[in-house]
Amino acid sequence: MKKKLISAILMSTVVLSAAAPLSGVYADTNSDIAKQDATIASAQSAKAQAQSQVDALQSKVDKLESEQSATKEKLAQIKAQAESLNKQIEALNKSISERTSALEAQARSAQVNNSATNYLDAVVNSKSLTDAIQKVTAISTVSSANKQMLEQQKKEQQEVKQKSDDVKKNYNQFVKLSQDLDSQAKEITSQQAELKVATLNYQATITTAQDKKSDLLAQKAAAEAAAKKAAEKQAAYEAQQKKAAEAQAAATAATNKAVAEAKATSTSANIPASSSVSAASSSSNSSSTSTASSSSSTASTSSSSSTANSSTPSSSSSSNSSSSSSSSNSSTSKSGSSNTGSSNNSSNSGSSGINSTPIANPYAGGGCTDYVWQHFAAQGIYIRNIMPGNGGQWASNGPAQGVLHVVSAAPGVIASGFSTDFVGYAGSPYGHVAIVTAVNSDGTIDVVEGGSGFGWGHTRSHVSAAGVTFLMPN
Repeated sequence: MKKKLISAILMSTVVLSAAAPLSGVYADTNSDIAKQDATIASAQSAKAQAQSQVDALQSKVDKLESEQSATKEKLAQIKAQAESLNKQIEALNKSISERTSALEAQARSAQVNNSATNYLDAVVNSKSLTDAIQKVTAISTVSSANKQMLEQQKKEQQEVKQKSDDVKKNYNQFVKLSQDLDSQAKEITSQQAELKVATLNYQATITTAQDKKSDLLAQKAAAEAAAKKAAEKQAAYEAQQKKAAEAQAAATAATNKAVAEAKATSTSANIPASSSVSAASSSSNSSSTSTASSSSSTASTSSSSSTANSSTPSSSSSSNSSSSSSSSNSSTSKSGSSNTGSSNNSSNSGSSGINSTPIANPYAGGGCTDYVWQHFAAQGIYIRNIMPGNGGQWASNGPAQGVLHVVSAAPGVIASGFSTDFVGYAGSPYGHVAIVTAVNSDGTIDVVEGGSGFGWGHTRSHVSAAGVTFLMPN
């Protein structure tokens, strides 16, 4: 519709130009005046049409600027909400950790002091029925308090999971709004270029009757070229967004397939481990029963049985981790000729094995953390869930939770940080993670990355390493 209106204005300009020929040197004066009056009347008629087009385009530009302002306010709100959620998650994790320590200490105390026997002795040795009732009431109160602690523990763990999901949703919304803001800015530029064309058309229409057409026509041609260039940029941007959306859909499908395969592998690997644990536990329990000959020896046997039971799964887990680590290392060695960084990655993570057992992708969703997780999962390394686990938080929370460790910059390692140059835009509350592909002589790095706003497998060169931490999976 805009192009039709602009074409109509251009046509009216051409018509006016054709309808207003200059009088010859020998033309009659009255005839010249009549023709000039007709030309001015036509120009005044075209002026109203041109002004109407100018007003319509200006109204659209004003609307886009208003939408851009609203989008900026929404981005600020989401950023504040994300920061609040991160603080709440940290507080809940701290509370859960403290309560876990208290429950573990209480369990150890009950195991060492044989609390069940002490409770029974306290009731049996009561001096009176009233004393016995009071002791039973006290024991019941302690048990009720323990139950409440366990229920609160479960509730806060669920809250942590819910808030983590909210943070992921906010991240996706934040990136989408940032892209909308960028799109609005490009559309405003395009509309302003068209507005300039319409304005110059209006001016050319008025000044044609006054013989000042040449300069305005040149300006109009430049404005049309600028409008065409802006339209081409807009079309290229829309094509890029479409391509990114297609790549995102393909990446999501690949992620779902990898998750399904990881779950199937994890299920088949855990069946023999569970059988081994059950056998070891049965053996330890029967040993405890057969040696219960006196009260003192019973306590000793119970303690050793508990130790055996707790160590059995650990041994089985260690065996599984060792097996997975071995598999991961052999897999990496096959691809070492093409990617030195990946080989270093596999050998470093194989030492502890915390990330060697297959798990479902906890970062699925198409973000930068999803891309890094899939990069290492393809090498047999399954990075555990870091909480809070936004891209920039891997640098601190990954080592603190034993999932990652800090290394020097090198090809194949993880880069994590919040800096504007590394993230790609300013003010992100989530930060970013990527894979280093090269370390340059000037201290900058080359990276490959994925996620909203970048496209899957996007590469960048000479990115500043200031404020960036380099990590590898344990």
